[in-house]
Amino acid sequence: MKHEVAVLVSQESQSQALVAILSQGPYSPCEVDSMGAVSQYMDGRDKGVLIIDLDSEQVTNAALRELKKKHPLTIIALSAEHLHPKLEESLRHHIYACLGKPADPDELLYMLRSVFT
Repeated sequence: MKHEVAVLVSQESQSQALVAILSQGPYSPCEVDSMGAVSQYMDGRDKGVLIIDLDSEQVTNAALRELKKKHPLTIIALSAEHLHPKLEESLRHHIYACLGKPADPDELLYMLRSVFT
């Protein structure tokens, strides 16, 4: 059984790399292009998993708070930065895990296994 995973990242090359990693496991990647598209993707779903790039300008505490309030979503974040002071609330309350960029395939697949088991 393939588990669907939404992917919201800004760079095309990074998106392709994530799709390749997810395709190695029992996952079906679904690329979304905005926070609004994530909400549409989640409509009618019991639960979901989102991989999101924290270095993107569109990611804010308010946006993640609203997304989590509306949908049962597990968020796995990716970032090249070690600290995100403006996203402290999200890192504490809304994000399941934050992984470094570029994504390590073993680490990402391990996190996804923990979400889906």
